[in-house]
Amino acid sequence: MRYYELLYIVNPNLENDRVKNIIDEIGKEVNKYKVSIINHNLWGKKRLAYPINKNKYGIYLLLQFSAEQFDFLKDFERFLILNKSVIRHQLVRLDEEPAKVENVEPVIADKDSLKDEGSEIPNDDTKVDLKDAEDTVETKDKESTVDAENVDVEESEAKQEIKEENE
Repeated sequence: MRYYELLYIVNPNLENDRVKNIIDEIGKEVNKYKVSIINHNLWGKKRLAYPINKNKYGIYLLLQFSAEQFDFLKDFERFLILNKSVIRHQLVRLDEEPAKVENVEPVIADKDSLKDEGSEIPNDDTKVDLKDAEDTVETKDKESTVDAENVDVEESEAKQEIKEENE
């Protein structure tokens, strides 16, 4: 018995009903090849490492299944490539049987709630006093100190990069 794991990313602009239809569609396609599905979980909408088809976010789904034969994998991957809703996928073979996980589906957030997600700009409540940080570093290691001006420059550059990404 061989175990496989498929991680696929679906277009983030789809509604919840359409995402559930895609999950069912892919589950039916896998069942055509007489394999047993172990887990099929929705991870939720997450920010992508890089834009894919001009999308900054994607809906991540994980499918784990077992099969005795592997000759269907080429056909199954062709199905995933031709499916317009799936923007990326990765299929790997597992060494061990994955544990069965309860299917807890997270709520897919709206676009408006994701605007600030992933931004690393601290809000006013979480400002760090650089002098306190400098004192802490000096007490741990006398030779290493924090240059407050360099930290300010790095913070402003990071804020500028995030602002450009959000635009």
